[in-house]
Amino acid sequence: MSEKIDKINQLANEAKKEVERLEDKRQERLGNSINYIENELQVQRLYAQIEAYEKVLDIVK
Repeated sequence: MSEKIDKINQLANEAKKEVERLEDKRQERLGNSINYIENELQVQRLYAQIEAYEKVLDIVK
């Protein structure tokens, strides 16, 4: 069970790092509105993944 919890934590941490990277990308010129929208959609998708991982961890713990 501990290995599964560790794996979920790892996945959540990886998603958080990717959110940070994408949020930093907001500061750059993304070229056009399509790139900006794609970036924002990825950020929102990752926020949802992180929330799901955290809920699973709450249930497992």
